[in-house]
Amino acid sequence: MRARRIPGAVGVIAMLAIGLCGCSGGAGSSAASGVPGSVSGGSSAAPGGSIVGPVNTVMINAGGPQTGSFGADRYFSHGARQGNGQTIDMSQIPDDPPPAGIFNSERWGAMTYTIPDRTGPQTVTLYFSEDYVTGEGQRVFDVAINGTTVLSQFDIYASAGGADRAIARTFTTTPDSSGQVVIEFSVRVQQPKISGITVSGGGTTPTLAPPTAAPTLGPPPTNSADAKGSAGCGKAPTLRNGTIDIDSNGPRQYILRAPDNYDGNHAYRLILAYHWYGGTAQEVAGGTAATESPFFGLWDLAAGSTIFVAPQGLGSGPDDGWANTDGDDVAFTDAIIAQLEAAFCIDTTRVFATGFSYGASMSYALACARPDVFRGVVLFSGAEMSGCDGGAKPVAFYASHGVSDSTIDISMGRELRDHFVQVNGVTPQDPPEPAAGSGQHICTTYAGGSPRYPVEWCAFDGDHDPNPHDDAQAASWNPPQAWAFIGQF
Repeated sequence: MRARRIPGAVGVIAMLAIGLCGCSGGAGSSAASGVPGSVSGGSSAAPGGSIVGPVNTVMINAGGPQTGSFGADRYFSHGARQGNGQTIDMSQIPDDPPPAGIFNSERWGAMTYTIPDRTGPQTVTLYFSEDYVTGEGQRVFDVAINGTTVLSQFDIYASAGGADRAIARTFTTTPDSSGQVVIEFSVRVQQPKISGITVSGGGTTPTLAPPTAAPTLGPPPTNSADAKGSAGCGKAPTLRNGTIDIDSNGPRQYILRAPDNYDGNHAYRLILAYHWYGGTAQEVAGGTAATESPFFGLWDLAAGSTIFVAPQGLGSGPDDGWANTDGDDVAFTDAIIAQLEAAFCIDTTRVFATGFSYGASMSYALACARPDVFRGVVLFSGAEMSGCDGGAKPVAFYASHGVSDSTIDISMGRELRDHFVQVNGVTPQDPPEPAAGSGQHICTTYAGGSPRYPVEWCAFDGDHDPNPHDDAQAASWNPPQAWAFIGQF
């Protein structure tokens, strides 16, 4: 499969707008049971209903490992995992309650669960608890099953009567024409979240693997003997995952995502991931729209070794971006890093910036302006749109770009590359690039220079895309390639 074409806009700034929306959510009233894809119900009871024939139940611990009869998280697309150590009040699920442990994990973000191989009437139960927001109206979202909205403007905190209280909502439905039960979560205020799902009715029940212990963290960076810990090392973290407010020439926000089993006794990489023109921090952190999976595919690959941040750009709606007027966005980045280094154990020698489109341009601006802060940058289809104040010191540099990019011509990406080819002192060359229509990519690591400051250039057959796929490739090659670049340090 070739890299998909993502629509662009005309003009130097406007062409960075990709016009994507990762949000989803069905609409329409509940249809009568028995029509393919129809939904009814909405009680707060445990699973029930009249099902004819053998009953098979799929039980999912959203965002977590196998817990009791609930299998490890599966059948999802998009969203991010999160854990908590809260004690959960189970009193509102008195009949046939799930294991309390499922409420210590969650999947959050604009996401979809697609349960395959279902036949006949199905009973869907969704399990929720709120462990982050502190009042009503702070997290509001919609849920649709097979295209029908079953929860509109749903507020876990308000519905449960407070935080750390488990609740369940049950619905009856029938599979769609493909034999699937599709559960979609879409954003209104903050991000949707879910702790557990059961789908009971005719269908296939997968065999569960034996429970496995949660992984333990090794030293986060690959070569960490020279790690330099920040002021937050050896202390309990003073920030929680989620949206963080900060003052930087006015109110700004970013989304923080530290590993579930964060250990303040060793230093972590820090990656700041910048959204595209018109994008949002929520889309980057949740793995929606252009990014496909959280933090441009790097979150899962990091496997608990890295703290991630998604800053929110300035602007209004589709104009959100990184103009970096008078260095405002560089100053915003400085404020984020200072706050995180005080709150967490950060390896100050392994701080990275990444982004797509306008976010790649911001990452380039940081490479120019803060070479003594950032160990390296990873650019997906960038151009010099956020400035380059400085740019005279070397920084490890990775960039990918489509040869048929209709939003930011590949020549603009080559200019960023060639700047750091010169500054990093690697041997100049004209690296090979795949032909349009070849369905392939070619990555070139430049020879010469210091191994501390490599330059890697990946050109691919495709358009404006941070997650290009080679022909017949199920997953994008770009996130693993970028992670290997980061992981060498």
